[in-house]
Amino acid sequence: MKTLIKKLLNAKNRRRILELLNKIWCAFCRCLPVRNRVLFFTIRANGRLLDNAKAVYDALDAKKVVFAHMLPHSNKIKPLAYYYLLTSRVIVTDDYVRYIRYTKLRKGQKLFQIWHACGAFKKFGLDAQSKRTADEEKRTHSQYSAVAVTSEECRKHYAGAFGIDEAVCLPIGLPRTDRLFTEKNEMRTRVFEKHPEFRNKRLYLYAPTFREENGTQKEYNPRIDWSKLSGELCSDEILIIRRHPIMKYRFCEDYPNIIDLSDESTLDLTAACDVLITDYSSVIYDACLLDVPTVFYCPDYREYERGFYLKFPDELPGEMVSESEKLLSAIRNAKENPPVDRIEKFRSGQIEACDGHATERAVELIESWLK
Repeated sequence: MKTLIKKLLNAKNRRRILELLNKIWCAFCRCLPVRNRVLFFTIRANGRLLDNAKAVYDALDAKKVVFAHMLPHSNKIKPLAYYYLLTSRVIVTDDYVRYIRYTKLRKGQKLFQIWHACGAFKKFGLDAQSKRTADEEKRTHSQYSAVAVTSEECRKHYAGAFGIDEAVCLPIGLPRTDRLFTEKNEMRTRVFEKHPEFRNKRLYLYAPTFREENGTQKEYNPRIDWSKLSGELCSDEILIIRRHPIMKYRFCEDYPNIIDLSDESTLDLTAACDVLITDYSSVIYDACLLDVPTVFYCPDYREYERGFYLKFPDELPGEMVSESEKLLSAIRNAKENPPVDRIEKFRSGQIEACDGHATERAVELIESWLK
């Protein structure tokens, strides 16, 4: 008997049973009325919304609910996700909603994608390597009612990456960028209040993004002799390291003038620094809006597997260097001679809709869908 039960309830059969129960549950949810509320659905954090979605949530005066759970989702959480997805008039998300691949939304429902990244820099979705098939990508994005993008130029890239009509991609700006126009001084002040030793120093922020190989994250080696760099920094220069949130490993020991502050706000640190050093990270958009010059340090430029929508490095808003020996001189040059024209050209092509009023436009669109 035990052998029979074990055979009947092997992994494959358990999966089939769960799929059947999901279908039954979804059918039941479809019988319930669609409520005139807004669902904020995110897989980017547990129990809270990150800055982009939170900006819209805080500004919206309507019935609203938050589903914030990082993947993977347990079998206890999935029914709640389906319930909210199938009974909410408007769904706002800032990342993938894998449930949409298998579930058709009901008549009158609206799905609003406020993608978490600015501009069209690195290729993503259908344009990039992924563990998902092209069909899975298309089904994930096929039901969008609107996608917020940051410029007219970016519309075609998002349409191609998501496999949707360009008319769905609306250049209304990214809500989280609004605070860069109103809170820049406050962000800087927070950093200097927490680190008074930074006052009267030249601050350089190194914020590299993560690396992947065949869609799987791999450890990144910046190829920098940190001891040598520490010795070359002047007494009034400090290099701050802010790793990407999913880079859980450290690649540099702390020195008196090289400090890892990866637990602190990237946005605050960017507002406080004199020069940003990055590679393929979308933090460059924040730097442009904050008028912070950027140096691109890309020692693995020829190995990097993600493609770009712009001409790399010609259309970047700053100098690119691939050798660590040239990095410090490039940083100092950017501080003394910021490439103002390159930054302005980049802003106008990539983030022209980020003008401090993106949240207002997003809220107006959501309100137009509510009954």
